[in-house]
Amino acid sequence: MKDNNMRKVISFVNYGNIKCNLKEIMDKQNISRTQLVKRTGIHHRAINNYMNDNVVRFDKEILARLCYVLNCELNDIIVYIPPKE
Repeated sequence: MKDNNMRKVISFVNYGNIKCNLKEIMDKQNISRTQLVKRTGIHHRAINNYMNDNVVRFDKEILARLCYVLNCELNDIIVYIPPKE
């Protein structure tokens, strides 16, 4: 028999989203994935994940390399999108 006091209700809260704009920056600077891989030393799979906005956990070493090579700020690459109310 389950104790009703032990049940917890889990609710969903929309905190917004994080968007990675690497592809847009690369397009503006006319730099290819291959060029970025060579200049940063970052594996092409990781570059693909950032380009396609498929990153689950952002790596600060990768972000530092990207900012350095692309001569941009972190907030150019990563943008917080607040929830719509």
